[in-house]
Amino acid sequence: MTQRNNARVAAIVLAAGASSRMGEAKQLLPLGNSTVLEQTLKNLQASQADEIILVLGASAETIQHQISLRGFKNLRMVINPDYHQGMSTSLRAGLSSTDPTMDAALIVLADQPFTKPETLNQIIHHYRRSEARIVIPTHNGNRGNPVLLDRSIFPEVLALQGDTGFRAIFSQHQNEIAKVEVADRGILLDIDNRDDYELLRSPENNPQS
Repeated sequence: MTQRNNARVAAIVLAAGASSRMGEAKQLLPLGNSTVLEQTLKNLQASQADEIILVLGASAETIQHQISLRGFKNLRMVINPDYHQGMSTSLRAGLSSTDPTMDAALIVLADQPFTKPETLNQIIHHYRRSEARIVIPTHNGNRGNPVLLDRSIFPEVLALQGDTGFRAIFSQHQNEIAKVEVADRGILLDIDNRDDYELLRSPENNPQS
């Protein structure tokens, strides 16, 4: 495999979950002058991702009503009607919708609004300069998100079933994984419940404050 200096990378935003532990659509929770989902999309918009695919499921109508997606260029929305069957269905919906010219995809969690655009670019740059088929960011040695997958990995992810994430395939590619240490602790921060949200929205804890 040669260097992929001109490789095109999609970003797939997984935003189809029901937010059962939060009790409301966490994608719409206020964050500064925006919402959790909008901030995640803004970070991607400011990165070198070539296209953004937003996968919605639960609360899709509410999210579309409350968030204007017209302001985001190169963004396409996909509805996953099978979201209740688990993460694998959203991965399948997103990967299946990527433009055929894309060489890889960043798998982005909608509830990680603190990952900086320059961190996203660092992951993309490493992929372009290397022969890795999977790129995983780390912070202080801890693995985080988003993870970048080469297109050659897509068929394995598309074959996953139920509430199984793409990490299930990592054991089969140990020699093809690159771990990239980043200074951004935002790759480790997500919002699973109300306590997470209240803690991270406070200025002293928000890594982008």
